[in-house]
Amino acid sequence: MALYSTLYKHQIAKRHLQNFTDNIVHKYAAYRNFDYGQDEKNVVSGLSPAINRRIICEWEVVKNVLDSHSFMKVEKFIQEICWRTYWKGYLEHYPHIWFNYLNDIEHMKDLKKSQAYIDAVDGRTGIDCFDHWIKDLGRDGYLHNHTRMWFASIWIHTLRLPWQLGAEIFLKYLVDGDPASNTLSWRWVAGLHTKGKSYLAYPENIKKFTNGKFYPSKQLATHVKSAIEEDKPLPKQLNLDSKLRSGKKGFLVHESDLSPNFLNEYDMILIQGSPLKSIKRSSLVQSFISDALKEYQKVCTENHKCDVALINLEDTKMIKRLMNEKGLSSLSSNYPAIGAVNDQIQKLRNESITVDYQYQKWDRSFWPHSSKGFFKLKSKIPKILKQLNCM
Repeated sequence: MALYSTLYKHQIAKRHLQNFTDNIVHKYAAYRNFDYGQDEKNVVSGLSPAINRRIICEWEVVKNVLDSHSFMKVEKFIQEICWRTYWKGYLEHYPHIWFNYLNDIEHMKDLKKSQAYIDAVDGRTGIDCFDHWIKDLGRDGYLHNHTRMWFASIWIHTLRLPWQLGAEIFLKYLVDGDPASNTLSWRWVAGLHTKGKSYLAYPENIKKFTNGKFYPSKQLATHVKSAIEEDKPLPKQLNLDSKLRSGKKGFLVHESDLSPNFLNEYDMILIQGSPLKSIKRSSLVQSFISDALKEYQKVCTENHKCDVALINLEDTKMIKRLMNEKGLSSLSSNYPAIGAVNDQIQKLRNESITVDYQYQKWDRSFWPHSSKGFFKLKSKIPKILKQLNCM
């Protein structure tokens, strides 16, 4: 977790990426599923908090790795980077999933009073591995990716708790918590993402990939909890064309995308000054986001000659007043994929604040292929990466 606390800085993330490229990525395919319980022993990149907020971007990570290794040698790692993009794109095609999730959470408050839920969040289920992981999650803001799958499986299939409440806990505590990856991964484990497929954790699998640390023999469900899928609408048609209006305009920087793109085209830069308060997140998550926003402000102030202002993204009146004072007719912003930040900016738009979205080329290249299963996208990865000059 010590590493996570420093990844809000781009230069630190770059150095960590280089170390991963030079010393670890060649072992990723063989050992990525092993959770040895210590970050320094696990064969993972550890970059997800920085990638999630685009402190370091997907294309930067992929290009760095492919500059040193052949695609075949690191294909599994590249695919995992693209999984995150796929989840985001899929949720763009089916936004009702996000809004249904939020609605479900609101209507499940009474379930949090149940003894099963209380025991689970307090780490008192009697299942040693699960009780250990829930405490790790709260303390470190991190769980190994394979461990997240085991955790979700036990939550849903063994403890028989709603996937939505488990997803809410992950989004609250994971420093790299991402609305799309989190929501859709939990649905996949529950058997709602791919018809007829769910994920069931087995004691032997946990024993093998924790190197014998945990072996919940005879404690886990042997059959999946049946899942009922709601009617699925047709995928939404995406319009990923960026718009740039005439007139004096500002650029709005938010916590979902801290890449430096587009900034030189604007008269003023408005930076989200603090993490959103309207969603429940741990102090660890809030601290990471706060540090990342402060670092962005520092770099921005040093490198750009236009005005830079901190704003409260949840204060519509303040933003309107600032735009009037500076004569700004509109704002542009890197598009925040569906999630809490997107919801908040939509509220600004509903209050007659013009916010035009700029879409990253990476997203525009992958998302149109993300309306079905991942393996529909998988075959296109090399071609898309060549078009993006990543290989």
